[in-house]
Amino acid sequence: MVNRKEGTGRDILPDILKGFGITLVVLGHCIQESYNGADLGGNAFFDDRLYQFIYSFHMPLFMLISGYYAWNSVQRAKTTQERRKMIKRKCLYLITPIVVWRFLDFLYWYTTGEYVYRGAGAFLLEFLIAVLANFWFLWAVLYSFVLVCLMHYCFHDSIWLYALVFLAMFFTPDGLGLMACKFVFPYYLIGFYVNKNKKFLLERALSPENERRRKWCALFVSGLMFFGLFSFYNADSFVYLTGYKLIGKDYGVQLWIDFCRFLVGLCGIVFWSLLWGLLLQFRRQWAYGATLLAYLGSRSMGIYVVAGIPAKFLTFGLTENGSPVYGINLVQTVFILFWSLVIVGVLGRIKGVRMIVGQ
Repeated sequence: MVNRKEGTGRDILPDILKGFGITLVVLGHCIQESYNGADLGGNAFFDDRLYQFIYSFHMPLFMLISGYYAWNSVQRAKTTQERRKMIKRKCLYLITPIVVWRFLDFLYWYTTGEYVYRGAGAFLLEFLIAVLANFWFLWAVLYSFVLVCLMHYCFHDSIWLYALVFLAMFFTPDGLGLMACKFVFPYYLIGFYVNKNKKFLLERALSPENERRRKWCALFVSGLMFFGLFSFYNADSFVYLTGYKLIGKDYGVQLWIDFCRFLVGLCGIVFWSLLWGLLLQFRRQWAYGATLLAYLGSRSMGIYVVAGIPAKFLTFGLTENGSPVYGINLVQTVFILFWSLVIVGVLGRIKGVRMIVGQ
């Protein structure tokens, strides 16, 4: 069943899932900065179990939701002109915050002496590289959107071409965040085709007969699989450390790592989506919590791009015997989310500026 906000036609479950996800994003960054601030080594946080738990599924969840909504945009554009406008609009929507916030970073670094200007040529090259490496998730959404549009409009969703694309990903460079983009693309594609085949799934695969019982059974099975697989999750499971490509690596080991982390993420998505969906049936008991999460979710892109501003002042080394203090990290998360919403709210009201916060 589809859960909608009262008085609107917008599904509330995706917004709740995005609100849940962006909260985990900020919490994960707080844990990371706790380790960095304590000078425990550049990669110490990758061994933290809560950090591993968050990163095992939260970005794949965002990617699947992005792919789910992409189908609506793709199927609405009927003519070639409409398709070009839609793709151009999507590119501007995603690239604008990437470029603007990176330029503001350079401006801040220059004024604080962290960046030394060495001429226009050097600046343009450094800025271009920095832009391509900035906000990798937005690049992942953009690459995935353009690819599914190309496959859908020009090649009629050819399975064979998709297979070649997946194969090519194992033999292309991982630099500039491409390893993360390649890792999350399958989730985007899953979301895209779930929405495309939603009618079939609702009418047949999820028929009303014993619907609640089936959901609870699916929740139990997916939860068992997710937590069972997560018990094997470790630092090597992070695509940031082990990459995605096969070149120069042991093929068997790398393929096993790629497969396992994909499966953990997929099971996590199914489990948490079912759990939050079932909780919506009791929305009256936690109406304020559901509304708050949905509100966060509707502004998740803006929070994602501006959270670094309050985080500069609210995250620092907080460790106890080499471990982060999670309670304080949670408090930091609340404050960062609050001030991020304030920034997004202010910038979102300014014409010509709101695009940099996804409004």
